[in-house]
Amino acid sequence: MNMQKFWKIMMAGSVAGWLFIFYGIFFPFESGTLTILWWCVMLGWGILHPLELAMSLPIGKEKGLTPEKIFVKTMVFGFTWWLPVKLGVFEE
Repeated sequence: MNMQKFWKIMMAGSVAGWLFIFYGIFFPFESGTLTILWWCVMLGWGILHPLELAMSLPIGKEKGLTPEKIFVKTMVFGFTWWLPVKLGVFEE
């Protein structure tokens, strides 16, 4: 789990999730399966990423990061950002 490449791929997956959400907002899916998947991703990202702030704020503050940077990175990348920072994989 300490490999930077692994975590960068995971972070790219998080960004892909956001792109999927925004795509579905602007171009609603006609397929029932894609619509259900879109709702699951949207609710997961929309609920879990804000909840992760409780874990990422202390980690980021310990690393000397501003609350604004911690907020943005957590909202965009979620655990794929703050967990490798905590593990020392990424130096911020």
